[in-house]
Amino acid sequence: MDINIHEIARRAGVSIATVSRALNNNGAVREETRQKILQIAQEFNYKPNPIARGLSTRQTDTIGVILPELVDEFFMDIIRGIDEEAYRANRYVMVSSSHNQRNIVETLTEFMGSGRVDGLILMAPEMHKEVIRILHKSKRPMVLLNSCKDLDHAVSFRINNYQGAFAIVEHLIGHGYKNIGMIRGPEGNCDAEERYRGYCDALQRNNLPVQRCFIVAGDFTTKSGYYGLMRLMSQPEKPEAIFAANDMMAVGAYEAAKNANINIPKDVAIVGFDDIFLSRLLSPRLTTVHVPIVELGSKAMRYLLKMITGEVDANTAYVEELSAGLVMGGSCGCTNYANQTLF
Repeated sequence: MDINIHEIARRAGVSIATVSRALNNNGAVREETRQKILQIAQEFNYKPNPIARGLSTRQTDTIGVILPELVDEFFMDIIRGIDEEAYRANRYVMVSSSHNQRNIVETLTEFMGSGRVDGLILMAPEMHKEVIRILHKSKRPMVLLNSCKDLDHAVSFRINNYQGAFAIVEHLIGHGYKNIGMIRGPEGNCDAEERYRGYCDALQRNNLPVQRCFIVAGDFTTKSGYYGLMRLMSQPEKPEAIFAANDMMAVGAYEAAKNANINIPKDVAIVGFDDIFLSRLLSPRLTTVHVPIVELGSKAMRYLLKMITGEVDANTAYVEELSAGLVMGGSCGCTNYANQTLF
């Protein structure tokens, strides 16, 4: 039979308010009474109405998530980390994508002003002034993912892109490569800029020049990786190794190499960044930077829930940077790698 909160209160011999406090684990209720209420609710498979609960508690039990894309494997792993934590906390997730800066502002304004979410997780690596303005005015808790470092006054979780890029370029140098090219990420993207900075610094620290002819623009897509490799390998002076700023561009570079009969790593070594599942299926296995993508999403979600419940101060800045490690494959010239990960 269907049962409501009034019937649970009648059967337990308590007030409706006591039932509400027991079911929501909110307020002082004797443990004996709480267990009696929970037993009745479980017996009749009672599920609180989230809309009615929202009207009484001014909470929706829903978390908003805004990501640049929803189709890339990288973003799907972030969603998985967020959703797993939301499920454990009996929360719902509302996901939206933002394909351009205007869309980011519109989506952010809608989420924050509609009252449909208790908090928000936002990834906008190309954050501009309008988004920052909304961030300052917002009264709802917000956690940023992979934000620019000049937003340290906010709550942010990000990957140490610089460290990962520096390490993988030094790994190439350790193989003896001197002419190392790069397929960059999109201009103005914080992740891409940090990876480019790590690439340049690794070369300079090892007394190797940063050669502009070995650097081509990309946009984190397989298509740009394809054309990036074709451009680099069609010029008179060719690189010995190429650092693709993410794995999707490395996948595109593999396809270009196959079509042009370019052998990896004999003719050119290729390395990537992210360690997405697809990179493990390439032949030879792609050497790349391992990024704890799922952990990035789960950490952000756990902290946001603490902000919502008041366990931490939502107005206090907090920044956590996750380390990246190297995953060895045959694409750089390694032989006995066996999917070894070095941190």
